[in-house]
Amino acid sequence: MHVCIIGTGASGWITCTLLRKVDFIKKITIIGCSKIPSIGVGESTTLSFVSSFLNDVDLKKFVQESDASVKYGVYYKNWSKRDFIHPFKSQNPFLRLGCTELTWGESLSNKNTNTHIHDIVANRLWNFIQKNEVSLDNVENPHSWHFDAGKFIQFLKKVNLEDEKVSLIEDKIVDSKFLFKDTIQYIVGQSNVNYTADYFVNCCGNNDTNIKVFKEDYTSLSQYLLTNKALVCPLKYNNIREEIHPYTVAKTMNTGWRWITPTQSRIGTGYVFSDNHISVDEATSEFLKDIGDISLNPSLVDIAPKLNNKPFKSNNCAIGMSSGFLEPLDAPGLSLSIHGVELLIQLLEYKKDSKSLIRYFNFLNTSNDMMKKQHEWWCSFILNQYKTCWRNDTQFWLDHKSVECDFYNQIINSLYCVPPGLFERHEYMMFYFTIAAKDIKWKSKITQKPFPTEELDTKTIHHLDYIKSFYD
Repeated sequence: MHVCIIGTGASGWITCTLLRKVDFIKKITIIGCSKIPSIGVGESTTLSFVSSFLNDVDLKKFVQESDASVKYGVYYKNWSKRDFIHPFKSQNPFLRLGCTELTWGESLSNKNTNTHIHDIVANRLWNFIQKNEVSLDNVENPHSWHFDAGKFIQFLKKVNLEDEKVSLIEDKIVDSKFLFKDTIQYIVGQSNVNYTADYFVNCCGNNDTNIKVFKEDYTSLSQYLLTNKALVCPLKYNNIREEIHPYTVAKTMNTGWRWITPTQSRIGTGYVFSDNHISVDEATSEFLKDIGDISLNPSLVDIAPKLNNKPFKSNNCAIGMSSGFLEPLDAPGLSLSIHGVELLIQLLEYKKDSKSLIRYFNFLNTSNDMMKKQHEWWCSFILNQYKTCWRNDTQFWLDHKSVECDFYNQIINSLYCVPPGLFERHEYMMFYFTIAAKDIKWKSKITQKPFPTEELDTKTIHHLDYIKSFYD
């Protein structure tokens, strides 16, 4: 099978990395134009990046060549009266309690509002990250990574081109020929070359190629997530040992939030905001004032949220920002991309066998439904962060609290009793944890108060020293 990937950004090379491990895929052509810059906003990942992707690459080389640093979760700053980290959680503390993570999470509805969330869970983690330390036990304290997007792309490019089944073509795709509504016969490069393949993967990002060439159809999610712009600016370290914290900071601002993601050589930061509530100039002034350096010149990026109505089609699909986009709070982007590739691999398993074509087209519909639900789930989780934030001091925060969303309401109404099959049940823990961390109660069938989790006293070292160990 010959697969053609269009786009040489992070999602394109991630797709290539995972597909080249599939034995029946004999040829992968990846087409990109170096004159089209990568946005490079996403430098923060979730645990799915580790479990579903990093196992396929050399971790030491990844850390060295992608400027990677440790991420234990998202540190929510000024979203409630007490700051907290939404951490990546091991199952071990819950197993020691003799319960599931979900059951324990439901009991958080009875947490005393005077009790800080980290008095009962992730207390040791909360303490050692304050000192910029990391645990040497990745099972007890799992973590993901921050990285430099540009360096990460170059790292994956080098790794993939070492495989003889992968070839890179420098070209810009400008047109396509469809045999039927959802079936591509070939795509056309700016070089006037027609490219054919058994299957096409659109990873071209957030630009007009999606509609012009691939006929993608989108639904706006801007009525639910009000942020639509981001100011982006890399910063130099003043004191790396103090500033290279092992977590992403998400700090509230007047019309959105600011992220801070330290890598080995710099600090990635940006301001996600709504230009319907503040002008770009005003947002820039607020952002630079918060940084403490008004001489900087941040870049402006369009991040209007949207959902691809049909990312999987008969012989092509959309992965990454081409399949939809949600703002980067809690880093859903790469997680959704990896999930999309996992669905694609299963689809191609069916497609390669002529006896499985009925299963292929059935799973095609299932895949589109699953991607829609995943986007709606992440949209709901992000919306919930806004709705449960304690800020009411600007029109932006007031407007977000009044947003009405049917699929969000479905999830919130099911917090009382999680129905089987609605979503992965453990994903509800993300809602339980972050709501309880903001000292908000909700109706629950659980009457017991949450027991403090038992955490092992693991050895820790400074984050910077841990990164240096990858160079030994």
